[in-house]
Amino acid sequence: MTLILNNDEIQRALDVQECLKTMEEAYREQVSSRAVNRPTSHSYLAHSLPQATYSFKSVEGGVEKFGVLALRITSDIVQEQKIGDMVRLEKLPLAGKGHFLGLLQLFSIESGELLAIMPDGLIQQTRVGVTSALGAKAMGRSNSEVLGLIGSGGQARSHFRFLTAVHPIKRVKIFSPNPDHRKKFAAEMQRETGMAAEPVGSVQEAIENCDIICTATNSSRPLIKGEWLKPGVHYNAIREFEVDESVFGKSDVVAIHTRFGGIQHHLPPGLKEDLPAIRREKPRDWSRYPEISDLLAGSVPGRTSEKQITFFLNNVGTGVQFAAMGYCTYRAAKEKGLGHEIPTDWFLQDIKP
Repeated sequence: MTLILNNDEIQRALDVQECLKTMEEAYREQVSSRAVNRPTSHSYLAHSLPQATYSFKSVEGGVEKFGVLALRITSDIVQEQKIGDMVRLEKLPLAGKGHFLGLLQLFSIESGELLAIMPDGLIQQTRVGVTSALGAKAMGRSNSEVLGLIGSGGQARSHFRFLTAVHPIKRVKIFSPNPDHRKKFAAEMQRETGMAAEPVGSVQEAIENCDIICTATNSSRPLIKGEWLKPGVHYNAIREFEVDESVFGKSDVVAIHTRFGGIQHHLPPGLKEDLPAIRREKPRDWSRYPEISDLLAGSVPGRTSEKQITFFLNNVGTGVQFAAMGYCTYRAAKEKGLGHEIPTDWFLQDIKP
């Protein structure tokens, strides 16, 4: 049988500590050459809306220990928008009645069968938040109590949950450009977690006197300057586009999510320039930085001094993350009796592919 889940069921299945444990196991398997990744691929076509582009994204990865391989796909219309001083890429909810399409398919590496199909929304937010939290666990000071969080969307929500689970955080300061959004977000997270959450009026106010700083936005412009980072702070960014180049030079220790490939961009041949709303990473020698898996395996230290400035860039997503969180969700959903099962035979055939 193939398990079908929705986001409500995924939320009921996921447990913060189990997510952290499972992802750490996946990274250790990766270090031991028992996991596989394929680089993220984006294919683009022109769209009729202004400053918008159709984007199809796919990435896959598998972990031997979990016995699964995951394929994540999204079918998006992405538009570049300017909000205040920020230039952001917004996915437009044009599918169905104001919805998005993103799926994770989980396959058995023993039989090749399709084990589960689930939306990618919560899985996507969770896999980024968990990885950032593991980076903060390895690189942040163990007595970190104040978190400065930039953002008030789904990624910010995930990072609030997971960063506060790996350090004794007592207070979270929150900034996003929309005052109503940040106030609402702070109130919701305080109700959910019982932790003090304070909306503030600027990026600099949000990061002042913080032990950990996190930018969790879809901004296309840098948000944090290196000169703002004080001794002892740990900074986490989820996108290269959020980061000013001065941060790399200011930081005593820099680590990244992965040196494995980059995003592969595919456009119709013959175009003389990119379609709108396409972001390309800066050419960079990622090989000079240790990965999160190196930190977790203990092959390189995360922090050797309380006064060091540390920086973790969650630079590129990988399929192994989706395999880990897909497996974590599938296992918990089966144990809790969540979701609906349909015949696996619907997806099988007697013709050799």
